Amino acid sequence: MRMYTKAGRSRWPYVIGGAVVVVAVAGGIVYSSAQPGGDPAAVVSSEPTPSASAPSDGGSSGAGDDDGGVAPTGCLGGQDRNALMVQDAQKTASHTTYGAVEVATSFYRFYWQYPYAPADQLDAVSSGVIGRNAPDSFKQLSTSFEAVGDNPTGGKIAAGTPFHMSSTNGLWRVSEESTPDRIIVSLAAGYVIDGALSPTEVGVGGFVMVWENDAWHVESGISPDQDLLAAGGTRYTGGC
Repeated sequence: MRMYTKAGRSRWPYVIGGAVVVVAVAGGIVYSSAQPGGDPAAVVSSEPTPSASAPSDGGSSGAGDDDGGVAPTGCLGGQDRNALMVQDAQKTASHTTYGAVEVATSFYRFYWQYPYAPADQLDAVSSGVIGRNAPDSFKQLSTSFEAVGDNPTGGKIAAGTPFHMSSTNGLWRVSEESTPDRIIVSLAAGYVIDGALSPTEVGVGGFVMVWENDAWHVESGISPDQDLLAAGGTRYTGGC
């Protein structure tokens, strides 16, 4: 594994494992982000990624070393955390490793926030961004939080406290098992609580991204190897 890439790899500034959060998943199930599962999971200036003539194979380092496009900013689609942002990121992202990382990040920024996104926006993302082979529960994002109410983090953050996730100083990593049309992305992002980026609270998780109908879609959630992400993850070049 190479220690540095053109995207700028760096160690996470604090221990990811010490900030594992309890997350809500489709169907109202609550579990630790370190627990295996296939449903949506919380994990961690916009510059569109140019199209590439051929997809990347992910790179042996998990950092998309052979991807010729613009390294992930963590903000493709814009600053907002709504369905339009995710849809714009999906439309803009190229058929490359970097494109898959950007769409995964945009989906995460949209899904994991409180107050939750409106049901109509969750439904719009479910129908347009979730992959055709995703589990049924994954295709019903609007019901994901029904069982947890105003306490989606299970007490990690006080119930009713507004939060969202920031890719600023965040990390991403792509599994070596990825293929050009199936990219396995791990993410780490910081909590923004009551409008301020927390110096300690971190969300960790990830997604299987699949290339379908000329765009990246979210097929399932994964439980990342936090040690690999902390030691070998790559920083976003921007963040929001």
